[in-house]
Amino acid sequence: MKAGFARALVLSLLAVFTSAASAESWCNASTAIGHVAVEVDGAGDDWFKVFAVYSGVFAISEPRQAEGVNSYLIVGSQRALLFDSGLGVGRISGVVRKLTSLPVTVINSHTHFDHVGGNEEFADVRNLDDPYSAASARGEITEELAAYARRTLDEDNVCGPLPAGVTSREYVIPKWSIAAHVRDGEMLDLGGRSIEVIRTPGHTPDSICLLDRANGLLFTGDTYYSGEIYLWAPETSVADYTASIDKIVGLEPDLIQLLTGHGAPIAETGHLVKLQRALEAIKAATVKPELTTEGRRLFRFDHFSILMHGSGN
Repeated sequence: MKAGFARALVLSLLAVFTSAASAESWCNASTAIGHVAVEVDGAGDDWFKVFAVYSGVFAISEPRQAEGVNSYLIVGSQRALLFDSGLGVGRISGVVRKLTSLPVTVINSHTHFDHVGGNEEFADVRNLDDPYSAASARGEITEELAAYARRTLDEDNVCGPLPAGVTSREYVIPKWSIAAHVRDGEMLDLGGRSIEVIRTPGHTPDSICLLDRANGLLFTGDTYYSGEIYLWAPETSVADYTASIDKIVGLEPDLIQLLTGHGAPIAETGHLVKLQRALEAIKAATVKPELTTEGRRLFRFDHFSILMHGSGN
């Protein structure tokens, strides 16, 4: 896809999703997102919405749950890569099979519950060779995160009914088998498309981004999204996160768009520099936080906010 056309597509999609986000509530915004022109007809279902965001790249979104999780299917000529598998509430494998008949490899941006829920539906799941990933695959997470996960299907976190076949609002922490490991700098050949693994610890110890260098695409997972960025969990390191943002900022001159893990799937590449400056301002104590009812610190900026631990970094 030519750069000029790609940039025009980005601007049009940003306008659509920004308009949707201005709805009266996240629930209304989710409904609006589900009816934009870039939706792939017949690919989604009553839980998932699918958007063609680039040639051979599909955002598989879960807009009816408050997390607004996005997973991405990247299709080559020989195989496909699913970057994250969502909450595991609806069956993402059924959506994937509507989009491709190729063999599918799943790689997780990190192993928080909302990005690994569908892993068990696939045979080829690859994570970093990291103790945090291994523990997550066994279903071992901190009580703080488990308590957060248990609210996933509460009525105020879901728009409308649960997906077909789901009868309980008790969310089960996912488990899966790791078939192989990926490593920082590894190149994944999908056939006519190469995807690079970039390790970006901070949000979790096992966070990664994926880079489609030829097409200027950076898949960020939870390392960046336009919304409230969570840096409060016990496994989070703000120092590591800051170093990771510094690392991927260096990629910006060659990027066309960011494809993010929550909310509007597309973000402007310039937001990475703004995030870098925001983190610098927080460290220098030149921006004041709001204190939340949970005792955390919320820093607000133009295109995102950052929710951190109660004190220190």
